[in-house]
Amino acid sequence: MLTGKLIGVDEGAQKGKIEQDLNQRVYEFDFNVWDSDSGKMELEAEVEFEVEMRVVVRARVKPKPVDPDEIPMTKLPNICIEEFFARENEILLEYKDFVEGHLSLDFLRMRRFLLTAYNDLCEMDNLIENDTLRKDKNEINYLFREFESYVKKAQYTPAYAFEKIFLSKQIEYIKVEKEIEATQLALSNAKAQCQVLGNNLEASEKKLQRMASGSSRGSQEYLQFEKEVKMMRKTYVDLIQFVATRQEFLVKERERLKKFKETHFQEFVDVYAPMLRDIKNRFVGLLDSKAYDLDSALWERAKKSQSVRRFFRDARIEGGFSSKTFLRYFLRGIDKSRASSKTKELFSLLKYLEEVCHKNVLVLRDSAVNALKYKEIIEKIDSTLTVSVDKNPLSALKLMATTHQDIVVLDEKIGEMTALDFIQNTKQLPAKDKVQKPIIFCLVVAKMPDYETAEEARKIGVKYFIPDQNMDALFDSVRMAL
Repeated sequence: MLTGKLIGVDEGAQKGKIEQDLNQRVYEFDFNVWDSDSGKMELEAEVEFEVEMRVVVRARVKPKPVDPDEIPMTKLPNICIEEFFARENEILLEYKDFVEGHLSLDFLRMRRFLLTAYNDLCEMDNLIENDTLRKDKNEINYLFREFESYVKKAQYTPAYAFEKIFLSKQIEYIKVEKEIEATQLALSNAKAQCQVLGNNLEASEKKLQRMASGSSRGSQEYLQFEKEVKMMRKTYVDLIQFVATRQEFLVKERERLKKFKETHFQEFVDVYAPMLRDIKNRFVGLLDSKAYDLDSALWERAKKSQSVRRFFRDARIEGGFSSKTFLRYFLRGIDKSRASSKTKELFSLLKYLEEVCHKNVLVLRDSAVNALKYKEIIEKIDSTLTVSVDKNPLSALKLMATTHQDIVVLDEKIGEMTALDFIQNTKQLPAKDKVQKPIIFCLVVAKMPDYETAEEARKIGVKYFIPDQNMDALFDSVRMAL
């Protein structure tokens, strides 16, 4: 293969340039011939490449020379991290399609209040809770427990995570650690033996000198003892040599461990931190999506309960049947300046809900007078609503093209356009957001339609039929639609 360095990377054109080492000739190549397993394309990186008919057919990062003392990496950092968070990744993969394009509410912020509202509403009317709602609540609690478990695992310091997640999976690294541990034990035993043998040898040398200076020299006893002392000297020297070589071995192996950690620590951290954020963001996104579903399902059932509707009426609660309205009622009369920290969190939650749950209502009637009359009634339901009025379907469509309307109250016919034609035209409008709630249409009728007509209208989005001039029906329908 030819060698060179990478001198150009054009992400837009998906092309790169290599300058050959031998003659500084420049070759252009397509990204699809790059071996991504060899590493990223970085300017000035040394590369290897193959050329056929003056065209680069393969290119990769030039492998670094192999250091015989370098401990080989068994598993890449991203693989180690994925394995460590395998349970979390498995859960998130299972719900991947569910989260994409799903409406959401900040679950971590409203968890306590949402579950409190759930219990309070079910206490008002035990028929609100059914198997589906109970399943939704249990599921979100299960997912939250899994999220809490993840958070605990994610609190490791980078140094500890490096040890626990990455180093613990490196077979060769662990092998060296065990060899060091075994050597330390053997060295400790050898040093202890040296101490004992050294003392014995010193005493034996003195005894041998005394025997040599006396009449015992040359005796069978002397010769035997001399032989034993020589053996003792040899064993002692061997032990000293063993200790020295093992100490050198420990210095070398510890240096190998140190170098391995220094080489791979930053590489691990560079992968670990982004993966942590990614898992957390995906988990929070899942909880937020489930929170939206639980909140919606809860209030969809609650607003149909006579007990709940009676409670809202008797308590003179302003607003639609929603967590925002219920929380606003709960905080009614509380002095924010004297509130506890937990209660102040609820005020903050209310502000969040008022922002994300703000509703726009469009009243489209053939008579401007009737439209304004309806606006007054609707604003009495909830003063935070933004209510627009119009009598021209074309200008109403222009408004809806720029501002999403959550609820549209309209006559059966406005000018030359029927309500059903108007609704069909709204479906052609571009979405303002990636995730957008469908519009709820409330149709003002001279007389209530028969079953077949009502069903046809419901299929295209009409949810409520309001008898003309029936203000109570208008009030109830819009409140139910909120």
